[in-house]
Amino acid sequence: MHIERVPGIALSPSGAVAAYLGDWARVAPAYEYDWRRQESFERRAAWLSGGGYTGDRAAVAAALERYNRALGADEAALANARLLGRPGTLAAVTGQQAGIMTGPAYTVYKAMTTIRLARLQSERLGAPVVPVFWIAGEDHDWHEVSWVMVPVGTEARRLALTERFDRERRSVALAPMPPSVEGVIDEFAALMPDTEFKAEVVARLREAAAAGPALDPAATGGAPSLADWFGRLMAWLFRGTGLVFLNSADPALRRIEAPFFAGAVERQAEVEAACAAGVDRWERQLGFACTVEQTPNSLNLFIYVDGDRLPLVGEGDRVWVRGYPELAWTRAELTDLARRSPERFSTNVMLRPVIQTFLLPDLFYIGGPGEISYFGLLREAYRAMGLQMPIVYPREGFTLVEPPIARILQKQGLTLDDAFHRLDARRQELLEREDRLGIAEAFAAFRRDFARRHADLAGLVLQLDAGLSQVVEENRRQIEHQINRLEEKAKQQHRKNCETALRQFDRLRANLTPHGLQERAFSIFPYLVKYGPDLVRRLVDEVPLEEGWSHRAIYL
Repeated sequence: MHIERVPGIALSPSGAVAAYLGDWARVAPAYEYDWRRQESFERRAAWLSGGGYTGDRAAVAAALERYNRALGADEAALANARLLGRPGTLAAVTGQQAGIMTGPAYTVYKAMTTIRLARLQSERLGAPVVPVFWIAGEDHDWHEVSWVMVPVGTEARRLALTERFDRERRSVALAPMPPSVEGVIDEFAALMPDTEFKAEVVARLREAAAAGPALDPAATGGAPSLADWFGRLMAWLFRGTGLVFLNSADPALRRIEAPFFAGAVERQAEVEAACAAGVDRWERQLGFACTVEQTPNSLNLFIYVDGDRLPLVGEGDRVWVRGYPELAWTRAELTDLARRSPERFSTNVMLRPVIQTFLLPDLFYIGGPGEISYFGLLREAYRAMGLQMPIVYPREGFTLVEPPIARILQKQGLTLDDAFHRLDARRQELLEREDRLGIAEAFAAFRRDFARRHADLAGLVLQLDAGLSQVVEENRRQIEHQINRLEEKAKQQHRKNCETALRQFDRLRANLTPHGLQERAFSIFPYLVKYGPDLVRRLVDEVPLEEGWSHRAIYL
């Protein structure tokens, strides 16, 4: 397995993320720890073991073991879940929404980064560091999780659920599996080539979708959820790595989180002021655009009402559901409800990272560009809840280069830099190089000769009758139109003659940069069909962890 850096690829076009990776002094006021320094990991570990983490280890470990067993996770994951119950164990955390077929490949790369950095820090710190994947089961952004893309020849094909989710407010972990999942699997199977691995991979997709619910069966009418499908597939992909899965909608975890929800209700003013201070620093002091919408009087919590996840707002002693003023409580009543029925509550984007630190002894969090920016708003929010922000470590970025793609690069004399940044220019150079007849030069010379001769002829005609100027001009335009038409026909035939090479360029684009980076578009599953179901585990074990950040190409 050959690995090569791809120059000129950014984790994000965001100036904030660029500064986080390469200009730490600029962003340092917004974060607790410098992710680049080993000293940060040592200080964070000391803070957690010195009383910073006060969570219920035993209850968390029991809940995670039960949930991972329900997902069909292997003994390595179950053993790590139990290990979290022991004093001194640290957690390495990442997370993602539950997309179909595990969503874009960067979801897998986040988990890879987490496992590999957990192993490294366990060695350096002399303490167990357990990798944990936080499935955002309470999320209800169905549009974002309902589609994925796969490479098919020179195309990037979109696979999507057919249901409409325009007004869907149900969490992906608490809603029955959309029926069109079966159609997505069928379409995927039809598009994939026949290989020795195809039957096993497709069978796994079907089995994971058909298994029973991993959480409360009553919530989904006894049916599995999209989060269940996602979790079972991820547990299968990462078997043997010790990766532990956590579903944020797990009622068992919600019961552990009851004090946090109650505290968020009681401390609304402090948390709201802390969030506002973080946003103000982000925008005014650091000069970055804030992508999180701040709602006045927000509790940064949701409440479930008849299965719908609805936002809470409050002012003074009164708290209510935004848009439904009749659904209201006194602050004391809602605090009591949070303690008695915590399964009815969940956090919004501002408090989701914070509740993670309440629940787990999180040494670090592996985040993508959006998460890096979110964390930059939350330093004071952590403190308002009596907690401290963990190290925020950027996920690794990869592009998989298949052998046929590598051969095209070699045959066309292209570098990765060319393929990612100058493919159109190199395509044009190919056409010019293969134009042995000099089509462009021949037509340019003809135009120059025509312009001179037509001007001479126009002069003669206008001497006869100056009133014929419009006729002369129209004649010139018609002839030039025909010349242009002939040239385009010649170029079309030239492109047809170069069709094989041009299709190779199309294939490069479709496979390496489909609508942006490969990792943001394609599921990992087409590569499992071609290179085996153990591909992810091989990537975990064989791709070296790079401290610092760069986008890398992995030649399969």
